[in-house]
Amino acid sequence: MKLYVSLALSGLPIGAMYALSAMGIVIVFKTSKVFNFAAGAIGLACAYFASTLHSHGFPTLLAVAVAVLLGAAIGVLMELTVRPAKGALTGTIVTLGWLLVLQGVVGWVYGTQVATNEPVQIVGDGNFIDWGGVLLYSNQQVVLLVVAAVLAAGLAVFFTVTALGTATRAVSEAPDAARLLGIGVNRVNLVAWGLGGAVSGFAGVLVAPLLGGLDTTKLVVFTVQALAAALVGRLSSLPLTFAGGVTLGLLQPIVARALQQFDGIKGTQELTAFAVVLVSLLFMKRSGRRDVGGGLLPAPLQPLPRGVFAVATAVGVALAVLLAPLLVDDVGNASHYNVSQVAIWGLATLSLVLLVGVVGQVSVCQAVFMGCGAYGTGIAMGHGVPFLLAIVIGAVLAAAVAALVGLPALRLEPLELAIATLSLSFTADRFLYSWPPLASSDGNRPVARPGFANIDPGHVANGQRAYAWLALGIFVVACFAVASLRRARTGAALTALRSSEPATAAMGFSVVSVKLRGFAASGFIAGLAGALYAGLVQGASGAAFDFTRSITLLAYAVIIGVGSVPGAVLGGMIVTLTTLTFGSTSDVANGSQVSLTTMFTGIILIAILALTPEGLTGIVSRNVRKQPELVAA
Repeated sequence: MKLYVSLALSGLPIGAMYALSAMGIVIVFKTSKVFNFAAGAIGLACAYFASTLHSHGFPTLLAVAVAVLLGAAIGVLMELTVRPAKGALTGTIVTLGWLLVLQGVVGWVYGTQVATNEPVQIVGDGNFIDWGGVLLYSNQQVVLLVVAAVLAAGLAVFFTVTALGTATRAVSEAPDAARLLGIGVNRVNLVAWGLGGAVSGFAGVLVAPLLGGLDTTKLVVFTVQALAAALVGRLSSLPLTFAGGVTLGLLQPIVARALQQFDGIKGTQELTAFAVVLVSLLFMKRSGRRDVGGGLLPAPLQPLPRGVFAVATAVGVALAVLLAPLLVDDVGNASHYNVSQVAIWGLATLSLVLLVGVVGQVSVCQAVFMGCGAYGTGIAMGHGVPFLLAIVIGAVLAAAVAALVGLPALRLEPLELAIATLSLSFTADRFLYSWPPLASSDGNRPVARPGFANIDPGHVANGQRAYAWLALGIFVVACFAVASLRRARTGAALTALRSSEPATAAMGFSVVSVKLRGFAASGFIAGLAGALYAGLVQGASGAAFDFTRSITLLAYAVIIGVGSVPGAVLGGMIVTLTTLTFGSTSDVANGSQVSLTTMFTGIILIAILALTPEGLTGIVSRNVRKQPELVAA
C-alpha cells in the first residue's frame, strides 16, 4: 500500500501541470466554444523561446515573463483567425492549423532533434522530500504545485468577481444577449484567447523540465493529458479542471506500475489519458450537454458523366494508369516510387473524403488506421500469407479498428469526435506502435513485395513500375467505389446522416448500422493505403503514421474539399511533394524542409477555412454553377 501511495504522490507535480495546461483550453472554450488543439504547441513555442532568452543572459523570471507574453500574443492572433470560421468545429480545425504552424516554426528554427539548450527552471531541483525512505518532491516540484494551485484559484476568482470575468461568462452563455447589453463580444473573446494562450505558454515553460528536455513532439503530445483534464472539468469549471489534472497525475504512475508485468508496454500515460477522454466525453453526453458544432460542409455533388462522355472518361483513366509508370523518367528509380506514393496517399485522402465529406464525421486519426493496415499486413505475411491477400487482411483489421472508433461516435457530436480521435492519434504514437501484439520488439515488421514487383538488383526499375501499376489500379477502383457509393441507396443514407439522424431513421435506415459502416469503409480504404505503403518501403513502422500525419491528411482533405473524389488525386500529389527535397542532391526532404512544409500546410489550412470552407473544389463547383446562369442571362 505504501508503494502505491508513494507512486500516486510522485505524479502530483506533473498532474498540476496537466491542470495548468487544461485551464488554457477551458478559458478559450468558455467564451468561443472552440476547443484549442494548439494549447500544447503554444507551450512548445514558449518553452523554446524562454530557453533561448535564458541562454542569452536574460534573468530567469524575465525570460519566463516574456515567453508568457508571447503565448498571449499567439492566443490573440489565433482568435483573429478563428473569428471568420463558421461553427465551433471549423474553428477547432483552425487551431489544428495553428498546431502545424507552431510545430513547423519551432522545428525550422531549432531543428527537429532534442534541443541543445536546457529548459528554463524557476528554481533548482534541490533536495527531495524523504517520506519513510521514499523520495518524493524536489524544491522545484513543490514550487510548481504551489504556482499551479495559486493560478487556478486566481483564475476562478477572476471569472467570478471581476467585471471582465462576468462579461466572459455572459458571452459564454448567451453571446447575442451579451451583445444587446453592450458587452463587446469580440473584445472579450480577444482577452479570453490572450489569457488562454498565456496560461498555455506558462504551462509549457513550467512542464518542460519535468518532461526531461525540449523537443518538437513531447509538449505537443502533452496536449492529450490537458484534453483529459479539461474534459473532467466539463470544459467550464476551473476547480474541477484542476482536480481532474491532479487526479490524472496521481493515477498514471499506478497504471504504469500495474502494466509493468507486460514487457514492452510503453505510452501508459497517454493510454490512461485517452481512457479518461473517452469516459468524460460519454459522461458529458449522458448529462445532456448541448451540441456545440456541426460537420464540415462538402462541395455539392457534380453529376457523373453519361453516355459517350462516360466511356471517354473511363478510357482516359485507364490510359493514365497504364501510361503514367511508363512515361515518367525513372532517375534513380525515384519516379516510379513517387507515382506509387501519389496513389497511396491519394487513397488515404480518399478515406477522409468518404468519412468527412459523405458521412459527416471528423477523424483526426486516419494515419492510425493506415498503421493498423501496415502492421496487419506484416503480421499476415509473417504467417506465410501472400502479399495480395495480406493487404486485404491488413485493410480488414483497419476497418475493424475504425468500427471500434465509430462506436463512441454513435453518441458524440462532430467536435467531440474530433477530440477523441486526436487523442487516439497521440496515444498511438506512444502506445499502439510499441504494443507487442501489433509491432515487433523494435517497432518494425518486414513486408516483402509480391514476386512480380520485386526490386532485386537486376530488376529494380521493373519492380518499381509493377508496384506503381498495382497501387494506381487499387486507387482507381477505390475512387470508383466511393463515387458510386455516394449515389447509391447507402450513399443516400450516409448523406442524410450528416444532416439529420432522425430523418435518416425515418427513411428506414438504422443510424447505428449506417454510421458504423461508414467508419468501417473509411478504415478499410485507409488500411489499404497503409498496407501498400508498407509494401512500398518493405516494412511497417509507426514513423510514417504519427499524429502529425493524421493532422496533415485532414488538412489536405479540407484544403482540396472534403467531398471531392477527384480531389483525392491532388491530395496524394501534395503529400508526395512534401516528402521530396528541392535544391538539394538528396531525394528525401530533411528535417528543416519538413518543418517548413508543416508550417505552410498550417497556414494554407487556416486561410482556406477563413475564405472558403468548402475547399478548392468548392470554388470550382461555384464557378461551374455560375456558368449556366451567365449563359441563360
